[in-house]
Amino acid sequence: MKPIDKAFVIFVIFVHLMFFLLEALLWTFPTVNQPLITLLNNPVSLDFPTQAAALKNLFVNQGFYNLFLSVAGIAGLYFVEKKKFSEGYVLMLFLCFAGTGAGIVLALSTKAYILALIQGLSAAVTFFKILPYYKTVNNL
Repeated sequence: MKPIDKAFVIFVIFVHLMFFLLEALLWTFPTVNQPLITLLNNPVSLDFPTQAAALKNLFVNQGFYNLFLSVAGIAGLYFVEKKKFSEGYVLMLFLCFAGTGAGIVLALSTKAYILALIQGLSAAVTFFKILPYYKTVNNL
């Protein structure tokens, strides 16, 4: 695997770890939840603290989803390092496929276009950088 391709995978992992931190661990801080609630384009006329409290469990769940995607990517890198190429590349492809889909959903359902672009585009580009490796090791 080329170092630049590995860097792309690490960036996608980093993006998902950052979402985990923001959503699961830092959600209760107004400096985190207020901008994110604003980007949700939520028409509810509640104040930010009330909305943040109401959405906390959903964001914790979403944050852990991102953590688990990161773990898949880390495991993929680990397997490739251990010469278990097929397993490693499929885990990285899964991370990128899910990240691309999540970015598309984020862009279509909120005003978080920059976050969606960072998440979705980086994952899509990385998917297509990793796919040839997977095809090669599986003779596809």
